[in-house]
Amino acid sequence: MKIQFLGANGVVTGSKTLLTYNGHRILVDCGLFQGPKEIRDQNWAPFPDAKSIDAVILTHAHIDHSGFLPRLVKEGFRGRVYSTEATQDLCKIMLPDSAYLQEEDAFFANKTKYSHHDLALPLYTHEDAEKALKLFYALPWQKWTELYPGFSFRFIRAGHILGSSLAQISFQKENETKILTFSGDLGNGRSFIIHEPEYISETDYLVMEATYGDRVQDKTNPIEEIGEIIQKVIGRGGTLIIPAFAVGRTQEILYIIHQLEKNGRISKVPVYLDSPMAQNVTQLYLHHQDELKTEVKGDHVFSVLNPYQFHEVTSPDDSMLLCMNTDPKVVISAAGMLTGGRILHHLKAKLPDEKSGVLFVGYQAQGTKGLLLKNGLRQIRIHHQNVDVEAEIFSIESLSAHADSNDIIDWMRHLRRKPNQVYLNHGETNPLFALKYRIENELQFQVTIPGPGQEFILD
Repeated sequence: MKIQFLGANGVVTGSKTLLTYNGHRILVDCGLFQGPKEIRDQNWAPFPDAKSIDAVILTHAHIDHSGFLPRLVKEGFRGRVYSTEATQDLCKIMLPDSAYLQEEDAFFANKTKYSHHDLALPLYTHEDAEKALKLFYALPWQKWTELYPGFSFRFIRAGHILGSSLAQISFQKENETKILTFSGDLGNGRSFIIHEPEYISETDYLVMEATYGDRVQDKTNPIEEIGEIIQKVIGRGGTLIIPAFAVGRTQEILYIIHQLEKNGRISKVPVYLDSPMAQNVTQLYLHHQDELKTEVKGDHVFSVLNPYQFHEVTSPDDSMLLCMNTDPKVVISAAGMLTGGRILHHLKAKLPDEKSGVLFVGYQAQGTKGLLLKNGLRQIRIHHQNVDVEAEIFSIESLSAHADSNDIIDWMRHLRRKPNQVYLNHGETNPLFALKYRIENELQFQVTIPGPGQEFILD
């Protein structure tokens, strides 16, 4: 068994890990690089021999783990893509949407002559996304599936988003059975809506994410804090803009606002969800109730995710009209790290307004507009225009869907014996080395931080 790290090395996007076993090539996750241009440009590098990939095992649907699939298909991949049922359903929404954004970027570059190329092309098209979706094969939780002689795998609940999983792989080595586990993105157990991650008792090798490896998240209940921020911004006649990932974070925010209104903690305010993808994702919660906590199951799914004055914005024209609306309100829109989408139009309209506010509720990667705003930048460039920042910027760390440093250490303590090796990826430099230090000193596990393209033999 060989393992090669082709993405998410020193960054939190582009997750791709290649396994080679008895002549078979299996990719675990197939994500897009996101963020600044120098990171996104890696998406254009030819994938090494895409036609020879036999299968893809997908831990979850977030684009930094799934979004390269249409490009892999474009380059010749024709194998199966294995995932949980909810991950497959989410990808049916997210991959075509990602293709649409790729095509829009190319159209805009050609229209404005902003591209360095005579004809800017999309990374992939809607047709490529549809071809990728035809390769999906959904599997139930916990069921071992033999892919090749001596090579089996199963999905275990990771509690990060709907359908997210640990991918656990069993393989034969010198007449012994060995276990290799990929954490995917590990949840922290503090979601209001979905179940916490499951523990595992043993693994010989562990590939662990390190997104929050250098910090401990605020454990205070975010409901009261969000209520105070809403009251503050609405009370002075402003608009509160909440950039939120369409999968997971949006639903948590809607739940919190509903609870605040229900308990009389805030007045009933107009709440606009300007993300067609998030609207479609919310519908999926009704079909995957085995992953939901008891209080949001059954007929309660939509009632607890709908504030009293809730409005779904679908068309681009209605979205632009909402940007011009000066009434006090809450607007939830994507993308969560301001990497594109309708949220940028809302920010361009409201950042110069000192009555308004922007509330960050999720991770902001290095080099993203989200991190720049969060860190106090007073002028930011949106759609090639400089925009002054007069709105108040808020940030809440306790709503993250990722495990923090303590959560990861606690999860690893449940292993009954030491793994032979722990590999850390999907993290920036400081989180990677901070988590490595903690694991080695507190658990005495052997830890490696792989470099880009680095390959290891599991022996």
